[in-house]
Amino acid sequence: MLALSPVIAFVALYLVMDPFRVVHPYNGVSVMAGDSLERIPNKRYVALEGFKHYNDSMHYNSFIFGSSLSSNFTAAAWKKHLPDSARVYHFTAGAEPLVGIRDELRYLFDHHVPVAHALMVMEEEMYRRPTRYEELPYVPHYDVSRDVTWLDFQRVHFNAFRDPEMFLYNFCPSLVAGKLVAEGKMQPVPSGGHDELTNEDSSAGLDSVILNHPQEYYRDMPWLVHMQPQPNPMPLSIGSRSEALLREIAAMLREHHVEYVVIVPPRFRTQGLQPLDRALLCEIMGEEHVNDFSWDSEMVHDLNSYYDGMHILTYRCTELIDRCYSRMALPLSWQH
Repeated sequence: MLALSPVIAFVALYLVMDPFRVVHPYNGVSVMAGDSLERIPNKRYVALEGFKHYNDSMHYNSFIFGSSLSSNFTAAAWKKHLPDSARVYHFTAGAEPLVGIRDELRYLFDHHVPVAHALMVMEEEMYRRPTRYEELPYVPHYDVSRDVTWLDFQRVHFNAFRDPEMFLYNFCPSLVAGKLVAEGKMQPVPSGGHDELTNEDSSAGLDSVILNHPQEYYRDMPWLVHMQPQPNPMPLSIGSRSEALLREIAAMLREHHVEYVVIVPPRFRTQGLQPLDRALLCEIMGEEHVNDFSWDSEMVHDLNSYYDGMHILTYRCTELIDRCYSRMALPLSWQH
């Protein structure tokens, strides 16, 4: 008992302090007053707990799915193309794998949530990501993934709590905040705030900064400014595992008569989907639903369309959504 007492005390401290706010019941607030860094870095947890907390009053029926690259495809931009009855919620998570979208859709259907509309942002990298993560920011929610238990989930967070810098942050945040951000273990609270009802961070304020002062904004990113065009290192991205997941997603959407849109976003100076990948994606999801912007010559080569070479400016994401629905209004034979 004496030998185990330090371990028991440390576990008790984790449970009482709840440093990542994943032990005690979720109160609907992911960013609290006074936070300099996000205390719940696991976006998957925030997305599902926020949905469960607010759905009884909001009655969501339209959903955006994707990784952090979907973050700036906003509910407000999408709602312009939806009926007035649409109530949008955003399921977004860093490095979201394809299985994450499958599991979130399955969770909604299993809980009899009406899904009238779905917007899915599926970048080329998504088809190659692993089916499960064991790291703090990415471990899936235990209520969504059938492969993760509550103990699995807490074990990952407890192990992160054992990190000396993460532990120290709970008592002297100013001493280690910068290092935690630099190492990707935590991130600053978004400057534009967080809309809990839609589960969206706001980066819109940065758009005007980049448009009006691009040289100043990109001054600290010489690697990006001077980046050479990057060929796709993978001849194909959609392997057998991703193909099976896509077929599951398509089957669920069609079974439940969901109106859906798939967006493949561009990435700065990087080749997008290979022709065979695009053909397979269109065959599975339906060509009329797939909008592949990964080869869009203007946006691929326009540095000022990106915050960091991957995440697209909010106003540009709005343009891409508008282009999807303009294309959908055309006869299928005109959509090429």
